[in-house]
Amino acid sequence: MSSIAVDLSNRLAFPHHGPATTQVIRQSADILRLQPALVELGRSCGHPGALDDLQYFLSWLNIRQKSPCMVALTRGSGSSDANVSAHAAVLLYEHRVADLGMRIFTSFDDTGRRALIPDPIDSAEFAKLTCRTLLSHGAQCVLLTFRHNGAPLTEVLKGAGFALRWATREREIPDYLPLKKTFDETLSIMGARTRNHLRYYRRRAEKDLGCEFVPEAKISREDFLELNRISSYPSTDEIARWKYDSFHELKDPVLCGLRDRDGRWLSLVGGLHAGRNMEMFWQINRNDMKPYSLGTVMRNYLMEHELQRGTRRLYFEGGTSHSMSHSFVKEKCTDLFILRDNLIARQIPSLFKRHVPKENPINEFLDDPNLEWKTTPRHA
Repeated sequence: MSSIAVDLSNRLAFPHHGPATTQVIRQSADILRLQPALVELGRSCGHPGALDDLQYFLSWLNIRQKSPCMVALTRGSGSSDANVSAHAAVLLYEHRVADLGMRIFTSFDDTGRRALIPDPIDSAEFAKLTCRTLLSHGAQCVLLTFRHNGAPLTEVLKGAGFALRWATREREIPDYLPLKKTFDETLSIMGARTRNHLRYYRRRAEKDLGCEFVPEAKISREDFLELNRISSYPSTDEIARWKYDSFHELKDPVLCGLRDRDGRWLSLVGGLHAGRNMEMFWQINRNDMKPYSLGTVMRNYLMEHELQRGTRRLYFEGGTSHSMSHSFVKEKCTDLFILRDNLIARQIPSLFKRHVPKENPINEFLDDPNLEWKTTPRHA
């Protein structure tokens, strides 16, 4: 862990005068020590629960062979001090190859929701400060995603002492499904085709399969792994074991299921509750029952159950291709992509295209034909 003292009273509209500390935290244990301050910061940003389950997210990075990195603005004697306060924070990860860091950093959350930047702080300035800090620590490439409703960025890291190539992208994303007072009222915000499918496939599953919704599913590890293997989009056994074992790390976990009249599991959903929000991390559906559209049936039951529980927002980690996404509340986010302008960094685009899955955020960014690349000279 390392830190830099900076005076943010003017540049970031910091709520109190005087210097704060920009910390770059690389070890999971050190990030976890900051968790009480991050929980409070999430509440102040209007995103309660965004980083409450840090242990879970850090273990996800580990299973994916990525190294965590947090950049945080703090006050206090250090991340181990119970009195430390966090005023802005973003969790990223460093790509690894053969257990070696590549000095390529990407936001942990591609929606920007877990970049905790409260309103008094200028989000674009904090994003630039984060990139500047990572570059000063040896980063060759940074892709940072954050919520930003201001004017588009026209310059970045001017006078930073680095020759850079950079681009930005503004995106509107479907963020969450708002749950209304009643189930019918919630369905009313969706298109007629989506409403009909949700009702039809639930009735059909109940009639043909004796389908039953189980809000607190109890399933053995072995049965969980077997369901994953016969699912529509199976994970590797290693990741499936992590999904099952990691639930003890969550403060308020969700594991809902559908089973037929013979007790066979048809579908499972895993996620968490955070206040009046429910976040769905993954869904597993049997692949041999596609005509029953088990994913649609599960979403029907899940919405009904969460409404009864008092949930008001339903998030889908990684988004969803289901037609209900057209009824999500939209949010704007900004991607800021920075490359050093040197021989090493110039190899990154071709390196990623050859060795990293196409759906990786950096590859998706590089494949965007509408990007306008800009340069910042070293001594600008």
